[in-house]
Amino acid sequence: MGDDFQTANVQNVVDEVKNTIEHFFDTSVVAHDMSHLERVYRVGDAICTSNGGNRIIVAAASFLHDYHRFIEKKIGRYVSPEEVEPEIRMLLESIRSIPWILHDAICDAINFTEYYRCAGDDLEGKKSGIEAHIVRDADMLDAIGAIGIARAFMFGGFLGEPIWLPDGENMADGKRFLHGKTTSVVHHFYEKLFKLESEMLTPQGRVIAAERSKYMKQFIDELMSEIT
Repeated sequence: MGDDFQTANVQNVVDEVKNTIEHFFDTSVVAHDMSHLERVYRVGDAICTSNGGNRIIVAAASFLHDYHRFIEKKIGRYVSPEEVEPEIRMLLESIRSIPWILHDAICDAINFTEYYRCAGDDLEGKKSGIEAHIVRDADMLDAIGAIGIARAFMFGGFLGEPIWLPDGENMADGKRFLHGKTTSVVHHFYEKLFKLESEMLTPQGRVIAAERSKYMKQFIDELMSEIT
């Protein structure tokens, strides 16, 4: 599948995937709506263009990687991408601009976005291509920096989490990240978001993550000085 094919067809893929899923991803899918998917795609495509990889795989996986969030909203519990892979494959089959030969790689990239070293996952033991690394980095980059701060407090409010709990909460306790509701929004920064810089798998992701993490840490330092 050559570069000419990708260039000619990636916009068709983006348009068709967006038309297929945009009715799922309204603002009620808090912090994981279409605007988030658009940002992941734009960053992922930029990394893919400079780092190598199949742009169609990156585009499709970027827009479909949070389909499990839509299902979470419906059933009210954490859902992994693997749980909804059969539904994602049905969506892929309905999108004519995506060659069937790319379906496995797209699903692998989607599943890979939910693996974290800080959650105890063995990334090196996972079968993953460069596209999976790119989409995961792009998704994590949207969880840090100014946009990451905004999304963290937005999603924490949706889950009913307090900003911070002064009692019984040790920010340096090294707890493993667990999916779902956490002690407080600030705690989430320490158990996950501050660790994402070291989780990046592409050179471009590492550079952007370093800048965004620095800003995020300065913000939390200022927030805690005002709270305490």
